[in-house]
Amino acid sequence: MNFRGGRRMRHRGGARASAARRVLDLLRTEGTISRVELAERTGLTAATITNTVRPLIADGLVREIGRDPQPGRGQPRRLLQLVPDAWHAIGVQVDRTTTTIEVLDFAGGRVAAASLPGTGGDGPEETVRALAGHVDALLDRAGVPRARVLGAGLVTHGPQDLERGVLLTAQPGPDWLEYPLTGALAARLGLPVLLENDATAAAVGELWAGEPRTDTFGLVYMSAGIGGGVIVDGEVYRGRASNAVEIGHVALAGGSTPCVCGGAGCAQAEAAPQAVVARALADPGLAERFALSGARDGALADFDRIARAWRDGDREAAAMLERSARWIGQAAVTLVNLFDLDTVVLAGPAFTVAGTLYRDHVAAELERLALGRALSRPKVLVSSDAASAAALGGALHVLRTMHIGAPPRGGAPRTSRPLIEGAL
Repeated sequence: MNFRGGRRMRHRGGARASAARRVLDLLRTEGTISRVELAERTGLTAATITNTVRPLIADGLVREIGRDPQPGRGQPRRLLQLVPDAWHAIGVQVDRTTTTIEVLDFAGGRVAAASLPGTGGDGPEETVRALAGHVDALLDRAGVPRARVLGAGLVTHGPQDLERGVLLTAQPGPDWLEYPLTGALAARLGLPVLLENDATAAAVGELWAGEPRTDTFGLVYMSAGIGGGVIVDGEVYRGRASNAVEIGHVALAGGSTPCVCGGAGCAQAEAAPQAVVARALADPGLAERFALSGARDGALADFDRIARAWRDGDREAAAMLERSARWIGQAAVTLVNLFDLDTVVLAGPAFTVAGTLYRDHVAAELERLALGRALSRPKVLVSSDAASAAALGGALHVLRTMHIGAPPRGGAPRTSRPLIEGAL
């Protein structure tokens, strides 16, 4: 994964973004940068930059790598970069249909990744046990010492209670409601674990490594279900309890299908992969032609079969996906109108095959109905890492928010004062 330089991140409120976090954020996005440029880009004084960078270098988190050779700029500036193997972070995205694990180094580089089946019908205890085993195996294969892992970002659907690390829903089964997910996984891994919403995590991943050259955008996330995320001035919009932007439960004009939330006509009930697959299964001829399994936990795989049929020119597959895409477009219009956005990103495994179809239809709905279209034409982008965006965001969430001290030298990690505090 490569971070995209050139994005001028805005950092508001000193209490929300410490000097160290600003410096590390810019080093992560730019790769190499001088102290002078750090001061210019962060708005911090040269003295503050010096006092911030010095302990980062002493703790082995940042290093000097020579001087900027560009002529005509006076004395060449010393360049700084993060030490990639100082620390690592794990992102784990899990739902009923898919599990994705990503391991990033301290600079945000991809070290290892795995794609695995989802929870299926397993309960939380079995799932936590399996996740811990998969993470252990991936770290071993990548040769990442456990002592150099900051923690794991566990990414799943909402609603959630982030502070307690529990789901506030009986999905995918009743025993998941209020189960201590983060505590159980932390005990298995021997590492701190942060819980995060999948759509929010995907938005964080796109902010730091994705396509949009802006620090304000909306994101539609589609896996087994549908969720949303919003980034405003480089910060996640969370709402009161960090369960904001549940666009999967926006009621759509003309929709009538009952939804698990108790409503009807929600985007999730009308447009999610399970809804598309259910319509195909209702026609035995289509189900056979698309080779659908009809398995309870196979909706995403069956959806991909329909998407591949569309890609191969099947008109009925195209009609089914276009209907879903128009529904998603309606939800995106609501998102854009509420937050005054000019960019929407589509992310999640459901967009892996048919992302371009969804992009075009969502863009058409925005051009037709978005209130701000007279000022600017809303842009719709498909994530370049659609299937992995949420897991990447989970790992980045750890890198940006965990308390970071000096990495271990030899045996056990030595303690150091926290350099980063607060949350996204």
